[in-house]
Amino acid sequence: MTCDPRTRAYAERRRAEGKTIREIVRCLKRYIAREVFVLLTNPKPVIAGADLRTARNAAGISLATVADQLGTWATRISQLERGLRHDADLAARYQIWLDARQAA
Repeated sequence: MTCDPRTRAYAERRRAEGKTIREIVRCLKRYIAREVFVLLTNPKPVIAGADLRTARNAAGISLATVADQLGTWATRISQLERGLRHDADLAARYQIWLDARQAA
């Protein structure tokens, strides 16, 4: 309740309703449980790193080029491609960048 802006806003709304801190924490636990349940029952699709590597190699693009374009380290890209690192945001950006290059 001290760091996340969404949580602070939620706590403020509950305080305005006249809830105590103890009740707010209880509500937050329920709120988090609902969010986790949705994520567990409807997981986001994961982009396979091996597919990214195959597409990159087929296009003749180096790891360094990808890393420069995505603003990260080549090691991080390599770990993502080999399945050693799971970063959905980076994988999505990588896929979009690859698709844009192939379309051009």
